[in-house]
Amino acid sequence: MEHIRYKKETEVVTFQRKEITLENLSPVFTPEQEAAKRRELEQQLYEVFRKYADKRQSEEAGA
Repeated sequence: MEHIRYKKETEVVTFQRKEITLENLSPVFTPEQEAAKRRELEQQLYEVFRKYADKRQSEEAGA
């Protein structure tokens, strides 16, 4: 298993008169990893949209 590096962003915000430290960790990918993740996400989104488009078409056909 390969090691993933993370970029850390820290911000201090005030909420209800208290200071809260927020830390955000974002993965740092190589261009190849980024492309693979993008393809994976696109495929997952396509499956979701296809599911709902098919459902909508069948509802319209029945109306």
